[in-house]
Amino acid sequence: MAGRGNLSALALINDIKQHELDMIGVELSALRAQQDDFARQRQALSDSAARESAESTSDMRVYLHAYLSSVDRQRQGLLVESDKLSAQIEVLEEKLFDTFRESKTTRTVLARAQANVDLEAQRAEYAELDDVSRAMSFQKGALF
Repeated sequence: MAGRGNLSALALINDIKQHELDMIGVELSALRAQQDDFARQRQALSDSAARESAESTSDMRVYLHAYLSSVDRQRQGLLVESDKLSAQIEVLEEKLFDTFRESKTTRTVLARAQANVDLEAQRAEYAELDDVSRAMSFQKGALF
């Protein structure tokens, strides 16, 4: 039956789309985790700079400006990297939404195809039962 072949192909496409969704999700999670790590590093640098500023002695104040400038450069570098990740995340989210829409479409078509196959099987069964019933009626009529 051609419907069953189409059904198998649609099921395979559905599985592939689901796998794509899973892979995109894994990649998004990794990028978001990296972005969170950058945020933690920036916060740690800010905390360290604040602590050094508060605890610095008059002898250390000579070096404090250079240290704070270094911390600021590191924070800016982390912010730039985080912004790059944001752009990658945005692209992946769009890809995720597109793949999800395709997956939903495939699932809808798969469900309709399965319903058609089931309906055809049910019609064939009813036709067979009808034939058996007519044959039995004919035999009963022939006996009387």
